[in-house]
Amino acid sequence: MGRGSIRIRVVTSRDEILSLEPEETAVHLAFRPSDRDLFNLLKTCPEIELLQLPASSYDGLSKFIRMYLTSSGIHLVKGDVSGHWHDLNNYFVIPAYVLEKINELKVQGRTEDEIIGEITSIRKISPDMILHLLHGLPPSQSPESPRANNV
Repeated sequence: MGRGSIRIRVVTSRDEILSLEPEETAVHLAFRPSDRDLFNLLKTCPEIELLQLPASSYDGLSKFIRMYLTSSGIHLVKGDVSGHWHDLNNYFVIPAYVLEKINELKVQGRTEDEIIGEITSIRKISPDMILHLLHGLPPSQSPESPRANNV
């Protein structure tokens, strides 16, 4: 039943957006994006399913942009990529064992708060991301199967 790991492309500046691969499905913007940056991201990565923003950027998004992203099928998540070193790797990885643990806790009937508490004690992942993984289909998986959703 195991899922592969989830790779989230970390983008640290608006200059990186146009150099992203079109098949990226999960992106974390580590800077405060303008509306233009977000439209460039959607144009560059038409298959994007998940967009994670730091709390300050997330809270500053306009109602129009939120509605546009939602209507475009993009799940917007608030959170950081704690412990990630962009100069070492362009991707923040949520390992398969974390996804398996979320599923195991869900099957046990644990509450959302219990699941969030247990997962954050294992790995620094934002509560919003944990809720997304708990309720939504995860974005593309590990490099071995970049487009598969093995649920």
